[in-house]
Amino acid sequence: MGKVNIMSEPKKVLIAGFTENKGGMESYVMNIYRNCDREKLQFDFVTFCDKEVAYSDEITSLGGRVFHIPRKKQSVKEHYGMMKKIFENTPYEAVYFQFNMKPLSLDLFRYAKKYGVKKRIIHSHNTTEPKMSVKDRIREKLADMKLDKYVNYRFACSYDAGKWMFGNRDYKVIPNCVNCDDFKYDTDRRNAKRRELGLENKYVIGTVGRLQPAKNPEYIIDIVNAWAKRDKDVILLHIGDGELKGSIDNKVKSLNLQDNVRLLGQRSDIADLMNAMDAFILPSLHEGFPIVLVEAQATGLRCYVADNITRDCNITGNVKYLPIDVTPEVWAETIAQDKDIERRDMSDIVRKKGYDIKTMAEEMEKFFLSQI
Repeated sequence: MGKVNIMSEPKKVLIAGFTENKGGMESYVMNIYRNCDREKLQFDFVTFCDKEVAYSDEITSLGGRVFHIPRKKQSVKEHYGMMKKIFENTPYEAVYFQFNMKPLSLDLFRYAKKYGVKKRIIHSHNTTEPKMSVKDRIREKLADMKLDKYVNYRFACSYDAGKWMFGNRDYKVIPNCVNCDDFKYDTDRRNAKRRELGLENKYVIGTVGRLQPAKNPEYIIDIVNAWAKRDKDVILLHIGDGELKGSIDNKVKSLNLQDNVRLLGQRSDIADLMNAMDAFILPSLHEGFPIVLVEAQATGLRCYVADNITRDCNITGNVKYLPIDVTPEVWAETIAQDKDIERRDMSDIVRKKGYDIKTMAEEMEKFFLSQI
């Protein structure tokens, strides 16, 4: 009688830090999750927010689970009780924390070490601290001093993000990778999407990001307004949602830009929309290593970004860095100067530079499954 080949259960990794927003960090993790061998490796997700996390339906369809842990200010008993339940019920190979709020990560790493999780990883995605009170800043500092007892791997999306979060501690740069096959420049895709959106004979500026202060959305509208004064055929495609949507809507109306600005909200067709664009802008107040900038470059877009963003992002040579303390006319004029430069696909260059998600997913899978 022949041997029966019984499939072993996949190893488990617990991902922490997801929010309801489909931001760059969430996209990075999901890109890895989609491309790893899920018969060998499965992801579960833990969140500290009350809302349904981004990609929750897809996570479930891929075999993952989502756990909601109440914050301590809601219930100390339920906070620790849920952590205990998670680690008692599932042996994890790794806990991988993707959020920059160190006090939130401290308890999770403490429990991970207590229950024998071998790899306890914190990943920096920012280069500057968010605004916080003096009390919260003290809590951050105290948590940072304690994390070294529990964290044994440190990752960062760029050298700047690593330096900001870890200082002189050792860390490894894990680039924000994209699916280069999805983000190819294709004239058929471009023309189809432009017809669908009625963008023929328009100059289309695009951006992807939450409507929140850090992304500087009011300045984006000012740039479009400066361009519209010289050319009424400009269109802004803004992909993303957020708490400033109401105020941005009001600003668009006050400047009579309703025909020039389209707030598209969250979208699943970002690659097609980037194909339809002519230029990409990102005048953020701060970023880590924006994955949308990698996607935009892969599609061959010329990109205009704030000069506080790391130079490591200029993968293709198509990125121009501009100060955000200048008038929006400076941005509009700079973009206009490049208007007639021929566009070509850059996805192979992005792949060769090491930013293809399929290769990165294989590397991360090997790391999670290794016995180190």
